[in-house]
Parts: sequence; C-alpha cells; structure tokens
Amino acid sequence: MNAWIYDIEARVDMRGWANLDDFVLGVGQSVEPDIVLARQNWSLYSLDEKRELAVFVDLPDGTDLAQSAFAYTTQHQLAQRVLTMPLSELERVADASAPVERIVLVFSIGRCGSTLMSHALNTVPGVWCLSEPDALSTLVMQHFHSTERTRFAPDRIIRLIRACIRLQFRPPMGEAKQVFAIKFRSQALFLADLYHRALPDAAYLFLYRDALGWANSVYGMMRQYGIADSLTGEDRDLPWRIGTGAADQTHLRKLVDLDAAEIPAELTLAPSWAHSMAEYTRHLNAGVPFLALRYNEFNKDREASVARMLQHCQLPVEAVAMAVSAFEADSQAGTLLARDVTTDRLSAERLARLRDILAKEEVFSDPDLRLPDIYTEDTL
Repeated sequence: MNAWIYDIEARVDMRGWANLDDFVLGVGQSVEPDIVLARQNWSLYSLDEKRELAVFVDLPDGTDLAQSAFAYTTQHQLAQRVLTMPLSELERVADASAPVERIVLVFSIGRCGSTLMSHALNTVPGVWCLSEPDALSTLVMQHFHSTERTRFAPDRIIRLIRACIRLQFRPPMGEAKQVFAIKFRSQALFLADLYHRALPDAAYLFLYRDALGWANSVYGMMRQYGIADSLTGEDRDLPWRIGTGAADQTHLRKLVDLDAAEIPAELTLAPSWAHSMAEYTRHLNAGVPFLALRYNEFNKDREASVARMLQHCQLPVEAVAMAVSAFEADSQAGTLLARDVTTDRLSAERLARLRDILAKEEVFSDPDLRLPDIYTEDTL
C-alpha cells in the first residue's frame, strides 16, 4: 500500500496530543512508504488510530529534536510537508530500518523534573533523548477507552511500540548515538507493562513528586493554559481525566462530589496523584524493572540522583558532572511553563483541603510517600 505526501497549507493550533488534524493539507501525491528510510528528515509525528495511519513530518535539514522542551511542538512548528502511511506499512518499514542498540524509557507523573532529566540524559555521550514525542501517546487512550470492537489488541500495541521506537530514532546525521532515551507524557505510565513486553531489555525510570508539591505545580500549569480556577459542566472532572487518561470514576466519586454545580480545580488532583502511585505499584509488582526517583530528593542531591540514574541505565558514571550541568538551564525555556513565567499557586487553605481528600485514600494517603523500586525490599 502506498504512502501520501502533502504540502502544508496552514497549521492549526494544537489541541491535545499531536494528530493529523494539526495541519491543513493540500492535494496529496502517492509515494512508496520506504521514502521515510531514504530521507533522514522524515520524523514520526503521530499515529491516527481511527484512520489507521502513521503520520510523519518533513523537518528542515539539521533539526535536532533532542534540543526541544517538547518534541511534538517543534515538529508542528517546523514541519515542511506531511506524509501518511497505513499502520500496517509502518510495521513493515520499521522492520527494514536499523534496530536501536539500547533504549532508556522515562515514565513520570509530570511536573516532577522529567523534562529536566531528559536534558541531563542528552549530555551523556552516545545518548539521544527526546522529550514527549507523541507518536505513541494515542495508544494510551486507544487501549483504555476505545470500544471492544475497535480497541487494538495488546499484541498489536506491542508491535506498534517496537515500530515507533525504531522509526523515531533519528539523531542528526553524523552524530554517533547508540542509546535512544524517551521521556513520555505522564499517561504512558498506564501502558508500562506493554512497553516492558515490547522492550524487555530497556532501562525503566519513574519520576514522581510529593502530592502537595505536584498538585501545586499542576494547578499552576492548568491556570497558565487557561483552565478555569473552578470547573463547571462537563469540565468538572477535567484534572482527573487529564491525569489518569480518563480512568473510571467509581473511586473518584467516593472522594469528590462530582454532581456539584462547581468544583474547585484542585479537588480531583489528589485522587489523580494516588491513581498514578497505584499504577506505578501495579507495574512494579508485575515485573517492570523501575528505578524510582523522587523530585524532592534529586533536586536537593543532584549528583547522587544522577549517578543512580546513570548506573541503572548502564551509562558511564563519569558523565555525572556533565549531566548535572543541565540543571542550570531552564529545560522548558520558551514555553508557557518556563521558570520566568509567573503562575498561580494554591493557597494554604486549598492545599489543606487537598490533603484532607488524600487522607481518605486507603493505600496512597501519605503525601510524602517514598515509592519502592527494584533496589528496595519494601512493597506497597
């Protein structure tokens, strides 16, 4: 089956994860799918599961997505053309591409230094790390929220993970990179078991943060993106939907009155944090070999935390000083989340209310929880 190349007539403001509708396209031209292997500039942008298409963008010569705070935004901004191919062809083309020697996968709950850690990884010789390439993001929602008839089988998701990893690895020409690291959006955590089945030899990291610090940061991010301080109508559970990938609300309803006419934005954040802690624990207990790093500690003792990360990923510990230097720069400079952007914060009263909701959780009620990982004997 053929691929199609399109000129870009206009860009549409991005809503949610990267998708084909981010562009207004001209008339398409039929080409062989293997063209993406012949030209390094073709960069995998997204998967359109409804149309059964993989979407690539043609980037300018010399573009290095590893320098981006968020790879998907740079792809959207710099795309010169768009190429689509059937998902079945994506797997075939990936099989014809060179395998990646070593892989590091960074999962997180978001707002916990994960973008910073991706930049630290990029300082290590031989490592090429992307922050939030979106080609795999849609698989989270597709897996958990499609109907039984349209949902991809786990085996197919595993094949797509492998295909996307191979085709996403496009370091600049002439640079010697052997290790591909990816920092995902937070929702990728919910598929960590399938990533482990797809890539059992990869190194697995999980970054998190204390509940109150995390909620305060997420609240500030929400306000920066124009989300209302108090939510009404269909948006009442918006923080929960974003944070959990729109998980079932049965547990949430035990903690928050979702039928209230208006819900303060922070109320569903505490249950969302606990949900992520539970998901991490589920995957760890199922055998995903995570190293867990808490923002509170690695931001205070950067050298020790980075050294642990490098050892876990079997990367040279001599690179600690170079990696720690990444902490001096703003990893999200030029975005709405940059350090110098003033954002709202939760009042002490609202943080206390958030703590009260978290206290109702049966297992993950401690806002200062320290998670176990493969190096500790503790379990939850």
